[in-house]
Amino acid sequence: MHRMPSCKRVGRLAAAAGVLVCVLGPGPLGALGGEGAGGQDAATQPAQEETWLRVAADEVNIRSRPDANSLPVACVPRGTLLRAVGRDPYGWHRIRPPEGVFSFVAAEYVDRRSESEGIVSVRSGTLRVRVGSLVRDVNPAETEVQALLERGEVLRIVGEQGAWLKIVPPPGVSVYVAAQHVEAITDDVAARLQVPAVPSSPPATQTAPPAAADEPDLSGTWGRRLAAVEAAVAAESRKPLAEQSWTEAVAQLEPIAVQREEPAIARLAAAWIAQLEQRAAEQQAVRAADEILERAARERAQRSREQDRIERARRAATQPAFAARGQLQRSYALEPSGATRWYRLVDPLTGRMEAYLELGAEGRDEVERLVGQYVGVRGVRRWEAALGADAVRVDEIVALPPAGAATQPATRPIRQTP
Repeated sequence: MHRMPSCKRVGRLAAAAGVLVCVLGPGPLGALGGEGAGGQDAATQPAQEETWLRVAADEVNIRSRPDANSLPVACVPRGTLLRAVGRDPYGWHRIRPPEGVFSFVAAEYVDRRSESEGIVSVRSGTLRVRVGSLVRDVNPAETEVQALLERGEVLRIVGEQGAWLKIVPPPGVSVYVAAQHVEAITDDVAARLQVPAVPSSPPATQTAPPAAADEPDLSGTWGRRLAAVEAAVAAESRKPLAEQSWTEAVAQLEPIAVQREEPAIARLAAAWIAQLEQRAAEQQAVRAADEILERAARERAQRSREQDRIERARRAATQPAFAARGQLQRSYALEPSGATRWYRLVDPLTGRMEAYLELGAEGRDEVERLVGQYVGVRGVRRWEAALGADAVRVDEIVALPPAGAATQPATRPIRQTP
């Protein structure tokens, strides 16, 4: 087996191991969604029992993908023990991230519980977990996406870099090492060696991440209750904002937060209560804003209706006076001639005939619906000798509110109608 080049020269050489991030499933406190960036999906990886590997070269790079040109995330010395969880057909072992390897997440989407712990706080969607490196200085915004975390998942924070947090890689994240630089050993041999998997020191320009705090133990009575509440919170978070309610979750968290049997669980429950109360306050603010918008919409609609009434009144004031008014009735004084039909207007109080109406085919259906109602008619009014009364060639006929006797008399005395 040939000697690996120094990790310091890894940027100029392309003969090392690599890492592929695979999303294997949900973490202990929240669901992990989506696929890792690059490589095969975890569901398609060849199945293999977990085994121990021992590094058999002086310096071996661990990379972000099973590719000698991918980003090195750590460099481990000869004899380092690695835990393999799979192997691809192209000469790479998929392994658990060695101790000290970290990932990046954007700090603005994490609520800090302490220096070493935080909670994913995205309002919608998921939080991207990106590749970190102990070997190279990288811009986190440009590295590969390793995993997607749901709101409410707990993170172990091990450092900071500008607007990014360094975290312990979430459960399900894996890395790769080239098979040619490691050898498989049994569990018994690994137990006797007792060699911790410690990567080489990071470059001088980086600060070594502090030791990560242990995750809280959820196996106890109160821990199991907290895990159940967190699962309920995750389910509630997937509902539309207007339908979310945190009252029940807070009520379930309160006894967990005040118990003294499991202090770490109590602190987590108290942090959840504070976060859910903040969510409820934000939800109330959104609802108040929605009410303001709805009220403004109602006011705009009311103004529009008032403007329509004003416009109708203005048009009525500027339109010419009616040529005749009265109760609309059918007339059989003259036989229909072609498209012409005859109607008559009668004063509803005196029964006196006001005028005959001459109507063409256009609009006849509308006029028929007005028969029996009090109407106003616009058009040219004339004396019709054949009828012995005034007649109006109808231009417009409008239904009017019930009124008293017609105030617009005929221009000639009304003779007896046929």
